[in-house]
Amino acid sequence: MNPIGVVICNYNKKDFVLQCVQSVLESKEKNFDIYVVDNASSDGSAEALKKAYGNRITVIENKENLGGSGGFNTGLRIVRDKGYSYFMCLDDDAAVDENALSVLYHYMEEHTDTGMAGCRVYHTQMPDYIQQSGLLIDFDNCTAKTIGADMPEDGSLPDVIECDTVATCAVMVRADTVKQKGVGIMPEDNFIYWDDMEWGYRIKLAGYRVVTLAEAKALHQMGANTKKENTFINYYMWRNRTNFFMRFTPEAQMEAMSVKVLGAVFDAMYESMFREEHNVRQTISYAFYDALAGVRGKADSYKIMKNDANDNKLIQTLQGRKSFAIEENNQEEDAYYLRNFIASVCPDLREEEQTKAEIVFRFCDYIFYSEKMPDGKEILIDSERNCVVDENDIEICKNYGYSKWLFIYMNQGVFLAAARRMRGEIVDE
Repeated sequence: MNPIGVVICNYNKKDFVLQCVQSVLESKEKNFDIYVVDNASSDGSAEALKKAYGNRITVIENKENLGGSGGFNTGLRIVRDKGYSYFMCLDDDAAVDENALSVLYHYMEEHTDTGMAGCRVYHTQMPDYIQQSGLLIDFDNCTAKTIGADMPEDGSLPDVIECDTVATCAVMVRADTVKQKGVGIMPEDNFIYWDDMEWGYRIKLAGYRVVTLAEAKALHQMGANTKKENTFINYYMWRNRTNFFMRFTPEAQMEAMSVKVLGAVFDAMYESMFREEHNVRQTISYAFYDALAGVRGKADSYKIMKNDANDNKLIQTLQGRKSFAIEENNQEEDAYYLRNFIASVCPDLREEEQTKAEIVFRFCDYIFYSEKMPDGKEILIDSERNCVVDENDIEICKNYGYSKWLFIYMNQGVFLAAARRMRGEIVDE
């Protein structure tokens, strides 16, 4: 039997998954079998895969969408039970270089202390820019830091990067690791998002190295900049991220963690209020309180709402203008997306020098953190396209600090009690 079981999870991405399978089949490494798990797609993915590749791959059709973790686990259980030595997980919209599987496989063969090894992943749309090369869990700020995110490939990153976890868009896992206590296959109760983060971190906690390899290259679509139809991502990202830090934060950092997580949840809801995205705000609220209540798995349908995320304020600001300028402040990628956005909604608007432009967009890290408010023709803007345009916006920004303090003060006790109950430190009578 071949040593590598490749599992590809697909949901309604027929064209992409066909390309993904083709990229694997073109690998120089030939010691693998491919299992494509289709999560009840409605776009004819399963039929297209069977027609294109026949018995060269195995297509498993789930009767319902089990999410990313549930879909991957359908395939992972098969490759685990069949006795493959390594599991290779690929997203449906990823594609691997011809050397990727070989590089990962031989590295893991030579380094038996490594439990998970990932590709260096590049943006499909901008293949000279790194999307990620592993992730670090930042317990100080209660988030995950993506190594190499959006940086040009200039050779400055190490060939082998030690990390805390790797996204399952292109990753190989040693089969023996899933047998270790506390590891297993992917945490299925996440449904989607933060499941791969938790899986990699569990492998690291079990004593294995987690790495990414520069010579194992993959491409992955950038979906984050495309507006989704509903608030699906908002719910699962916030619920599962909150759950992760409630569960895994070291004891000495619990109180600090509560402040950071509560602050992040507040920021998301305050921003939604500022942008008049009421459904987004409500979904984040559902996600947060579900995390506190220990609600897991697939969300109740009413918690996933129509996505009312919008750029109305920015669009209204652009209308009737003839020229603009951008003060990038070392945020070149954000400026790139802003230029594309402006071209899409106001194609006749031209970019000028700052002194000649009718309005000037000044980039900052986050509008609510900025100490310098806009003046004159200046528009303050951040990477999320939040913008401060008028006196009303400035007043909302001024109220941000006190409102955030009050939210944390009101919720911290309940939050910490929920976290300790989750960790078994509080047992209900």
